[in-house]
Amino acid sequence: MQLMLSGVTYAYPSASEPIINNVTITFPCGWTALLGDNGCGKTTLARIACGQIAPDAGSVTRGLLCAYVPQDADEPPADLADFALDYGREAHLLRVAFRIADDMPWRFHELSFGERKKLQVAVALWSRPDVLVADEPTNHLDADARAELAAALSRFRGIGILVSHDRELVDLLAGRCASFEPGGIVVRPGGFTAACEQAEHERAAVAAERADARRELARLAAEKDARAHAAARADARRSKRHLDPRDRDAKSRIDLAVFTGKDGHAGRLSSQMDARLAAARQRLDAARVHKRYDGDLWVDSAPSPRKVVLHVPATEIACGPAGTLTVPELWLANTDHVGVIGPNGAGKSTLLAHLRTLLAEDLPVLDVPQELAPEARDAAVERVSGLGPAERGRVLSSVAQLNSDPDRILEGGRTSPGELRKLLLAEGALRHPELIVMDEPTNHLDLHSTEALERALAAYPGALVLVSHDRAFLSACTTRTWVVRDGRVREL
Repeated sequence: MQLMLSGVTYAYPSASEPIINNVTITFPCGWTALLGDNGCGKTTLARIACGQIAPDAGSVTRGLLCAYVPQDADEPPADLADFALDYGREAHLLRVAFRIADDMPWRFHELSFGERKKLQVAVALWSRPDVLVADEPTNHLDADARAELAAALSRFRGIGILVSHDRELVDLLAGRCASFEPGGIVVRPGGFTAACEQAEHERAAVAAERADARRELARLAAEKDARAHAAARADARRSKRHLDPRDRDAKSRIDLAVFTGKDGHAGRLSSQMDARLAAARQRLDAARVHKRYDGDLWVDSAPSPRKVVLHVPATEIACGPAGTLTVPELWLANTDHVGVIGPNGAGKSTLLAHLRTLLAEDLPVLDVPQELAPEARDAAVERVSGLGPAERGRVLSSVAQLNSDPDRILEGGRTSPGELRKLLLAEGALRHPELIVMDEPTNHLDLHSTEALERALAAYPGALVLVSHDRAFLSACTTRTWVVRDGRVREL
């Protein structure tokens, strides 16, 4: 069993160029990871593969049962109620594996995004599809849930298509990686680490070939120049213009050289060099090393003049269907960088929602939530499109520093969740924020963008509150930690 895409092309209605152009790729049984920067077309290709999008040209294998786990967790899966009502062995094992309580499917919109993601994946596996597409499945998940997800997906025996920037998950699951690169999609064996090592070997080989081709071109150019001079001297020797009309011996020697072709040999060799030079130039052009330009996002801001930007009185707030979250008295100084950690469903986002109600109205804040509703996403794109030329230029320049193409990010229908997050960050930076609040900031971001964001937030001079399951990211960006666990908040 395999899934094949042949000559597939797709362009979004508002786009000037197709995002997928004449792609042919085969997905066999086992997991294939799609790798590439935000906005390169991974999700589009995955949705075409499972029949959610019809390509403008090309063909896709049909007749296979497909299940798609989307990036966002806004809407419940279509078969969620059937899964909730199934008490058979398969459904029971999935509920145990993902720690899904009986009431969770019925209150989907009350759950944390991590809990919703677990339900999405469980329902997809429960449908026993031939093709399973998992698009950023570890978004929002804590360490335990990631381990549960990896174990469940590793047991899948159909055709798996994994879209992920989670290097550990790709290494664990993928038997091959399809990388979106400037020259097209390149398929390499192994997981993330093996594919990247192979790509580096190929890049080094191409760089060596290019250096060798450049040296060969320089050598041939010098040789052609020398032969051209030799041919010019031969032409001068064959000329009788400057001979004494009575010097018959000299005229005879010139006639003999022309007759035997000996004196025209240098000229013919010079002409032959043109073909050799053209071949050398083609070799140099073919050995092209694609460069990437990873920059840094700079948040133009300064600490708030007020020494304390947030005071949280001790309180209890509603959390979950019938629980509460006990919050001690908390203070956030104007240069504090705080990381908020805890398992899925513990109340981290609930805590952030409470903090937002306590912020002073005149405090410049950059607030990026976990997910945006579709109408809010469209509004963000329209808002940036409506900026003046100077401000729009600054926003798109910041987006470019985060490794996305600014020329296409405002094309609406094709703006990926990762690109949208970059757009919100860049737009918010225009307000010179004195406080940045971000809930799962690395969700949807590719590796290079995550590294650029990490550098920017670590150097940010104002106050910062980050919710994340990425401990390495928090370690680089924050100096204090608030833990949300077992119905209460405490500071480490």
